[in-house]
Amino acid sequence: TDVFDFLSLAAIVDDRVLCVHGGLSPSVPTIQHMKILDRKQEVPHDGAMCDLLWSDPEDIHGWGLSPRGAGYLFGADVVDMFNHSNKIDLIARAHQLVMDGFKFHFSNQNIVTVWSAPNYCYRCGNVAAILEIDVNHHRTSRIFDAAPPEIRHVPHKHPVQEYFL
Repeated sequence: TDVFDFLSLAAIVDDRVLCVHGGLSPSVPTIQHMKILDRKQEVPHDGAMCDLLWSDPEDIHGWGLSPRGAGYLFGADVVDMFNHSNKIDLIARAHQLVMDGFKFHFSNQNIVTVWSAPNYCYRCGNVAAILEIDVNHHRTSRIFDAAPPEIRHVPHKHPVQEYFL
C-alpha cells in the first residue's frame, strides 16, 4: 500500500488538459500549487490533497460542502476561473459514477467525468468510456459494456509461493 502514497495526484496532457481523480480545491488555485504538494504521504482527511481526490463538480455557484464528508463541491464559475488562470481547456476526472460512461458537467464543456468501470460492482448496469483527444484537440468518447456473464472468466487463485512468505 505504500506505493499508492507515491502516485501522482494529477497529470497535464499537452499543456491543455488537467487529469485528476476528483476535482479542484479552494487551496490550490494553480497547477503550480499542485506541483509543490508533498505527495509522499497517506491521503489526509482534509486539505488540498484530499480535495483533489474527492471533490466533485455541481450545479452551484462557487464552493460548497461535499455530502461525502471529504473534498468540496464546486461550480462552473470555479472551473472557468481555474482553467482560464492555468491556460487549460479541459479538466478530465473520474471520481463519480456516470451511467453513460462520461459526462460533461457544464454548458461550456470544460470539465468531464470519464468512468471506465462498466457495470460497476457487478450491479450498477452502467456503461464505461474512454476519452480520446487527438492532436487537434478534438474529443471522442468510446463507450463499452461489461463482458457478458457467460464469457467472464474468474482467474483461479494459485497458492503463494513460499519464497514470498
